Amino acid sequence: MTIFPFQINEMTRLYSRTMKLPASALTDSETDQAEPKDVVMISSEAKKKQILDEAKGAVLERIRHAG
Repeated sequence: MTIFPFQINEMTRLYSRTMKLPASALTDSETDQAEPKDVVMISSEAKKKQILDEAKGAVLERIRHAG
């Protein structure tokens, strides 16, 4: 792994900026923000395919256990 001088400089600048901030500023800003919620949209074709796949699986399972 290669570390370049500019990377070290950036890290030291970030460290010095962080050390100048009060500890409460770091923790409060993180907790004040609401958690983003993930929303998943499934198309009607995908829903139909999922239902058909589940039905096929259930039928095959019944056939396997009946035989």
